[in-house]
Amino acid sequence: MFLAENERRAERLASIIQALEPTCDVLVYPRLNTLPFDVLEPSRDIAGRRNSVLRRLATAKKLILLVTTAEAMMERLPLTADWPRVGMLLRIGGAYSEQHLQALFESLGYDLDDSPDYPGGALFHGNTFEIFPAGARGPIRVEHSAGRIGRIAAFNPLNQEVISELKELQIDPMSERLAFKERARNKASLFEYCTRAKWVADAEVSKHADTWLSTIEDAAPRAERDRAYVSRREWDQAAKRIALLSPTAPYRATPEFFKEAAPRKALRAYVEEAQRGDARVVFAAAAEADLRLMERMSGVKAECAADWAQATARGRREAALLAGFDAGFVVPGRKPIVVITASDVLGSRAHQPQPTNWAWTPGFEAVDLPELGSVVVHLQRGLARLGGLRSMGSGGVSAREMVRLVFAGNDAVLVPLAELALIWPYAAELGDTSLDRADGSTWRPRRAAAETEIHVVAKELAKQRSQRRRRPAPKLVPRPASYEKFVARFPYFTTPDQAKAIRDVLDDLASGHPMDRIVCGDVGFGKTEVALRAAAATVLSGRQVAIVVPTTVLARQHVETFRKRFATLGIEVGDLSRVASTAEARKVREGLKSGELKVVVGTLSLASKEVKFADLGLVIVDEEQHFGAADKAMLSSLNKNGHRLWMSATPIPRTLAAGLTGLRDLSVIATPPVHRVPVVTKVAPLSDIAIAAALVREHQRNGQSFVVCPRIQDLDPMLIRIHTLAPELRIISLHGKLSADEIDERLMAFVEGEADVLLATNIVESGLDIPRANTIVVCWPERFGLAQLHQLRGRVGRGGIRAFAHFLTDGGSGRSEKRLSVLEELNRPGAGFAISARDLDLRGGGDMLSDRQSGHVQVFGPTLYGHLLTLTLEGDRDGMSALWIPELNLPIAELLPSNYVQSEAVRLEIYARASRCRTDDELEELEDETQRRFGMLPPPASNFFAIAKLRMICRERGIMRLDVGPDAIAAMLLPGRIRRSCSQLLQRDGNRIIYPGRSSEPVLQQIEQFLDLLDE
Repeated sequence: MFLAENERRAERLASIIQALEPTCDVLVYPRLNTLPFDVLEPSRDIAGRRNSVLRRLATAKKLILLVTTAEAMMERLPLTADWPRVGMLLRIGGAYSEQHLQALFESLGYDLDDSPDYPGGALFHGNTFEIFPAGARGPIRVEHSAGRIGRIAAFNPLNQEVISELKELQIDPMSERLAFKERARNKASLFEYCTRAKWVADAEVSKHADTWLSTIEDAAPRAERDRAYVSRREWDQAAKRIALLSPTAPYRATPEFFKEAAPRKALRAYVEEAQRGDARVVFAAAAEADLRLMERMSGVKAECAADWAQATARGRREAALLAGFDAGFVVPGRKPIVVITASDVLGSRAHQPQPTNWAWTPGFEAVDLPELGSVVVHLQRGLARLGGLRSMGSGGVSAREMVRLVFAGNDAVLVPLAELALIWPYAAELGDTSLDRADGSTWRPRRAAAETEIHVVAKELAKQRSQRRRRPAPKLVPRPASYEKFVARFPYFTTPDQAKAIRDVLDDLASGHPMDRIVCGDVGFGKTEVALRAAAATVLSGRQVAIVVPTTVLARQHVETFRKRFATLGIEVGDLSRVASTAEARKVREGLKSGELKVVVGTLSLASKEVKFADLGLVIVDEEQHFGAADKAMLSSLNKNGHRLWMSATPIPRTLAAGLTGLRDLSVIATPPVHRVPVVTKVAPLSDIAIAAALVREHQRNGQSFVVCPRIQDLDPMLIRIHTLAPELRIISLHGKLSADEIDERLMAFVEGEADVLLATNIVESGLDIPRANTIVVCWPERFGLAQLHQLRGRVGRGGIRAFAHFLTDGGSGRSEKRLSVLEELNRPGAGFAISARDLDLRGGGDMLSDRQSGHVQVFGPTLYGHLLTLTLEGDRDGMSALWIPELNLPIAELLPSNYVQSEAVRLEIYARASRCRTDDELEELEDETQRRFGMLPPPASNFFAIAKLRMICRERGIMRLDVGPDAIAAMLLPGRIRRSCSQLLQRDGNRIIYPGRSSEPVLQQIEQFLDLLDE
């Protein structure tokens, strides 16, 4: 058992040991993301991982390496003997009962209505069910038939592809409280799970244990804490068995080749010298692509080894190994082992190893499929609410499902499934628009005007794009050695999305054309690091950088961050905000004008006429949603032919629409940092009890709180109110009318723990990063925008501890309640982009090419607008008129049976995707995916896909309508699509062709014969 100094080190060690010795059973036992005596359940991801590890320890048949931290092992746990009685082992060939499994899953804390793309979710379909089990790295699909389990497979939720097949699946509890409620009094400790273990720990572990034990002791009386936690005496006793590692150990490092002027040459020389000295060389990287690149650079073709033993076996001169080491090293000996890593060779371009618990990736792509209950746009009828699916016919040949659309005046219309090709998502809520009439009379004039505008916008957009590509801009390519020295100061691994955003920005800077990119990443997801690296690349290329922020508070935070990172390069960072004195501001302006000062952080004053730049290469605008259209135009004029980078957690609707439609480049950082957990979001009426309960609870767990009011005049009455309710709380008040020095002083006092509550206006919306502050109370939230509320919520939950956001409303319109409910609904890490998309729904996207707040994006909705704009840009002049659907009247059931795909929402998704397919390959892929997901296709489902294919064939041949009856088949074709001469077996009547005669053959076969005759 190894006790690591912190969770990050525990994850990294486990990952590397698993790579070096895949047969070793390595388990990481994470700490809870709640503080001692929190009444709240920990996040399902972490609780599930802990339960999975405990069950494996309690029932272990072979040796295990357990890696954990002192904080993780202090809780009292269920007895080891209780574990075999909870959970369930599913095996191929085992009995299957849906009712029994649903009851069991609920008792273990699983959510049966939640999509299995997040830990703890489970969905039952006809012949399959999908579940994201406790401790798993991703979702699992179980297929069954005739009451027996036939297949168990791990799959990728993004494309439904099977990743690996399993013989059995252990379902562990997601909630320890639910699973062990009857045996809650019998409590063991982690020491009892590892009685015969050998204990090793990092040098600093004792200090961490001491701090955590003090936190536990401050939180509750002795009797209560001894029931829930390990006592200090028990810890001291156990600590005697722990062997401590020395704080440092000598080792020989390999060179950092990426810092050399010619990295390839330096690497080859080093490898040749090592091999002349009889050393074995091992190339190690976290990704195969990096190994291939190292192979090309070194000129050494190294075979990939399965483990460390194989890589370093006698007789091998070189080998490659998939292992994410931080840096290279030399293992001394008669025949030394030289380990060269991707980080040594590629620097920041090396792929970062992802932690062992990488479980899910939230996606915020703009999906073009309509959802149940949402507002949709029907291309021929207009705006309606999608009321769901309705079954028609009692069964047999006439059975089919129709789509129910509800128009103005509650007028409901049923349309065929094929018309889903004409139905596009508009918004989750109507916002300021209203539904259209079912006959399309109110829609047609608006549609005609909007279509005309799309052609105008497409023309202007194409012009702007080509101008931007033709316009030269400085090529900013930094010196590798200096840039890598700067990057090395970043103490974390970049997430995949963050790394891609950095690559996008660096590529733009080096392209020789002006960059105009939006980086959209949620609060705390690492946008600042993207800005820092863009700034470093610019400065190291000899140009100046201006970072513009909306508030003094954020300016102060950025000045500190940028100064700390640029200090190693000896580059000064100037401050042009209210905090700077007159003399300091004058000195900064002089430095910018002369070119001596390369980096400046400031508010909008940076765009004033007094500020002159010698050679401005890049303008970075943070929190772009706080700047108006006129402000942005002024900021853009700072460097007309230069590079611009805009950043936001919740971009304003027009910015988001511009990114989604390609007017500007867009990078989305959607992957949350490791251990980031959802903030518990509650919307409730404003009351003394609600305020006091939230603040006192946070105080009891030794945390700090924010209380935010919309206006300065609300602060004093609220201060008196809180003092009356909880006199023990120390409160600091803060607002924008205070002097810069006073704001600074009060903020620092709160950061240093001199107060329990910071009572403020939304001045705290951005820039504050206080790990101890884990509760925020927002009073009268209906007076803030959705994006502002999401930003305020992002002030808490940044330290890995479970955090709370209370939105206490005084009541208001139904619309403001809907907007607040969005925050409750979208509370997972990474919700900022989704909230912006919803705000785009509620408020509209504005005009793309002017400052008008309502444009034609609002007529079609952003998804359809983007699609039509793309079609026009690609030269499709027909636009919407090309979107026609052949009408098929066949005596065959057209549906997916509800006992095959049980979820109405999932059936709707498959129907919509089938209607959007334009090629055989796309349709076959969807058919294969459906079969993988729900089991063998029953005959009605096979017919559904066959009819979808027939509809595509009819469209290609220009068949507008196809009727199949007992005595004939008739087809109506587009003018000009019928041949002058046709088969004698066919009868022609204008644009109509009839194939008479009865047939006993299946309908689809008859149609095939008819289509063959058309070709004769």
